Amino acid sequence: MAMRNVLASSHLTIEPDSEEAAHLVGSELMASLAGETPKAIVVYATVNHDQAAVIQGIADIVGPGVAIVGCSSQGAVSNEQVVEEGFVLGAMALGGDALRTAAALERTFQDGSFEKGQRLGRSLKADLGGDPDLVTVLYDPLCGADVERMLVGLQEEITCPIVGGGAGQPFGRPIRTFQYFGREVLSHSVVALGLKGPFSAEIGVCHGTVPSGVVMTITKTDGPRILTIDGISAIECWARVTGYSTSVLPDQNHMAAWAIAVERRTMVPGPDGPVERTAYMIRGAFGVDFETGGITMQTAIPEGTKIMIHHRSNDAVLKGTSVMGEELGQRLAHRQPWAVLGFECAARTSPFLGIAATIEENHSLRAAVAPKSPWLGMIAWGEIAPCNGQPAFHNYTYPLAVLIENQG
Repeated sequence: MAMRNVLASSHLTIEPDSEEAAHLVGSELMASLAGETPKAIVVYATVNHDQAAVIQGIADIVGPGVAIVGCSSQGAVSNEQVVEEGFVLGAMALGGDALRTAAALERTFQDGSFEKGQRLGRSLKADLGGDPDLVTVLYDPLCGADVERMLVGLQEEITCPIVGGGAGQPFGRPIRTFQYFGREVLSHSVVALGLKGPFSAEIGVCHGTVPSGVVMTITKTDGPRILTIDGISAIECWARVTGYSTSVLPDQNHMAAWAIAVERRTMVPGPDGPVERTAYMIRGAFGVDFETGGITMQTAIPEGTKIMIHHRSNDAVLKGTSVMGEELGQRLAHRQPWAVLGFECAARTSPFLGIAATIEENHSLRAAVAPKSPWLGMIAWGEIAPCNGQPAFHNYTYPLAVLIENQG
């Protein structure tokens, strides 16, 4: 039997019995690979499932020596299926004769996020014998870690594109998320999967917010927590701008309707030397602290930073996805991808767009980019994708990594 350089298979089930769901997904992945053993499995499951039963069940079927990484998710996308909440289990098997994979784990990554990022990169390079060609990072968004500092540390060790997302739970008050590494189910952790082989990645990113025109200055912070904005408590400032009373702010339906746009300036290569580029990073709030009056983010924002409040827009979400699909389709130039990995923000999907519009959004994107390729997406609580050539943390976005086998 002729071996393929790179290959992938994706499957999703809504079977409510966790052991049976793991058996169905694992068996389908193995059958789709036509006898070839996968190198790695990426797994997403809703928290309704028995997390340990899901991961152990898949591991039992695929056998030893296969890297397993993943996390809990608000929902999953697999090929034509888009399902949020309930009992959802989606996975992708990655393999092929020329594909090499490495997985890495860091526990309690809120303690020394920068150093944990460095260690992830070193581990991946050591196992792969050099830089990977793509890294996927999945992390706990609720543990107070500085995600962007972790990315800075990771980029010090590797040079390839980095994509990923924050683990999730049902949309609502944040409680707990889970990360998977081998047969382990953890929280407060970050896992990474490095891929190396004869492929390249075309990466698209679209946003889903519009500016309110309200510009303010962050005046006091404590790590990833914003304490004051324009000299008043962040909670009070947020309530004034959005019109919500402070008592309802912990409800995610209210908090997720608004975001902060942060100006980011970076130097990128130009024809006559480095040139400055400006981008606006969208940041969502992930908690409130009534004792300090602070709002908790997933990454620190320096004091003195100018920010602008944004709000979600149905038109911005759908138009952004459509434009991203068109641009990626043009960049692919009729090349057939061998795998697609997506990380759509949970504040964009069915809690905002509704179920029907979310399904149509993803069906249209798949049709525009890779209608016949294995596809796996997570409904993420925080997103990671390049910005001006550097890895960056986002909210309210939809990063898509399209993997194309190199020709010749």
